[in-house]
Amino acid sequence: MSEIRTVIVGTAGHIDHGKSSLVRFLTGVDPDRLEEERERGMTIDLGFAPYQHESGATIGIIDVPGHERFIKNMVAGSTSVDVVLLVVAADDGVMPQTREHLAILRLLGVTSGMVAVSKIDLVDEDLAEMAVEDVREFVAGTFLEQAPIVSVSATTGTGMDELRRVLDELISRVEPHSTDGPFRLPVQRVFSVQGHGLVVTGVPVSGQVTIGDTLEIVRTGKQLRVRGIQAYGESREAGGAGHSTALNLAGGSKDDVLRGDVVAVPGLFGASRFVALDYLHVDAATSLRQHHPVRVHVGTDEVMGRATLLDSESGAQHRVQVRLDEPVCSAVGDHMILRDAASMSVLGGGRVLALTEGRLKRLKQRVLTDLDARAQAVGDPVALVRAALTAAGARGCSTGDLEREAGCSLASIASELQPVLDSGEVLHASADQWYAGQALDDLGSELVTVLKREHKRRPLLDWLDLSTVRNQMDCTETALRAAIERSRRVETQAGGRIRRSGHRGRLGDRLTEVKDHILKTLLDAGSSPPAINEEFTALSAADTRALLDMLREAGEVQLVGPHLFHTSVLAKMQETLIDHAGERAGDIDIPVLRDALGTSRKYLIPLLEHFDATGLTVRHGDRRVLRRGARSP
Repeated sequence: MSEIRTVIVGTAGHIDHGKSSLVRFLTGVDPDRLEEERERGMTIDLGFAPYQHESGATIGIIDVPGHERFIKNMVAGSTSVDVVLLVVAADDGVMPQTREHLAILRLLGVTSGMVAVSKIDLVDEDLAEMAVEDVREFVAGTFLEQAPIVSVSATTGTGMDELRRVLDELISRVEPHSTDGPFRLPVQRVFSVQGHGLVVTGVPVSGQVTIGDTLEIVRTGKQLRVRGIQAYGESREAGGAGHSTALNLAGGSKDDVLRGDVVAVPGLFGASRFVALDYLHVDAATSLRQHHPVRVHVGTDEVMGRATLLDSESGAQHRVQVRLDEPVCSAVGDHMILRDAASMSVLGGGRVLALTEGRLKRLKQRVLTDLDARAQAVGDPVALVRAALTAAGARGCSTGDLEREAGCSLASIASELQPVLDSGEVLHASADQWYAGQALDDLGSELVTVLKREHKRRPLLDWLDLSTVRNQMDCTETALRAAIERSRRVETQAGGRIRRSGHRGRLGDRLTEVKDHILKTLLDAGSSPPAINEEFTALSAADTRALLDMLREAGEVQLVGPHLFHTSVLAKMQETLIDHAGERAGDIDIPVLRDALGTSRKYLIPLLEHFDATGLTVRHGDRRVLRRGARSP
């Protein structure tokens, strides 16, 4: 079994410029695998062929179609290309698809390649030299400006040894694809094999898969088991990023998978109808309008949509959001190509920066700052986690959200993530919720502002009810508690109470006198307390409410129905009730209890309902009994 070097070579160029002939000469394989292709003498879909590198390793060559009608297949193939072999026929020179293919390769981030001036057997020496000069002028200013140019003929074999030598050298310089990360394969072909069932093919963009692994169709979530793997015609134990792979999958049929689907590690990737791009416009003849109808190419998928400029309309570089007619599976850093929906010309393209839940607002600095941060973070999973959390603010992100943003499991980057956790820049607040430290600090500042307002509104209280404060803040309870734990400017107390650190309620001499009078009156009144209101206190209604709230918060008085009892009086009444029921095997004789408490029906009914609510007593129709296990306070 041959070794596979995880590098992909892709052809590019105008129709009938000899791409397939060169691949056939280099590999001995006819990449025109479809009968229609052979009959028409042109590549319609992608052709895969194994190429023997000088090291003995197998390299994949993708022969992409040149005809403008099959440009979507060209984009699908070029998505995974590491080294491009641009083919220009000496008898034709640079043609429209040559230009379009080079623009697409640039937008897909290809940076390495060479040019083959083909069919030199059809022209004289002077025309062959002119063709080479034409190519040099054409590639000036592009990533192929310094690329080798070799004149060849697949018919006579002229220049083919030099082509092979140069191609081998370029391949040797390319860093092979890493198989780290989660497995993800954009599906190029789907078919069934008798006796084996469902087979999907394509070039994985990340990760590695082995026989027995479980994968999911991201669009539907349907899970499939890998029962066979092939690469370049040979059975393999594993398949991975950077080489053509065929997977025999159990648990589904060819009706379950479509070309353009993605099969991947379960749970890490999602599909979205809203995608934000770091966009480069390359079509000089057509500008990108607001809500421009476009054909979007990503991976092996093609979807209609509309593009919106999020920033100013000047220049070629933009932040763009595409609203798609159907959701596509993509990940941050993937490349997208946008073509005009009507003319089919390539408008531009760029890298995916974010999969969003809805439309982003135009010309909003917060949105643009967020996308700028994501653009700088592409390729760095930890930086992508930080950028996603910053954008999420107090909403935070779930583990699944972050894994989709980073394109990998958080467990796989745990060691890289630990420093930002230790520094407090990122906080793992619960089993499935993460926040940016700055977002929690901002939430803490907002909390302090609310507490200041409440302390001012209720100046007599030492503590505030946390639920009252939470109702004034637009955040989850998890986020608020995380912000409280992080902040040194607030403190909490058992029973759900909160205040600014060190805050104390303010009682002047007059209020202190009234407070003492209330407590003495309630203590002396025992089980028949008077109404405590502004008439009793001779204070304003607001000050009376604040003073009573303070006494309740301090636990000195308790509200039972409409009546206010001194806490020690209520405790004695509870003890009396327990003794009363204990003498009657748990039963409560209400008239006798009323006399024992020294109160009246006006107070007794709210008291009994209070004891029911606190779990001391249980009501059965007209009877009440002491709850088993009840004890004196």
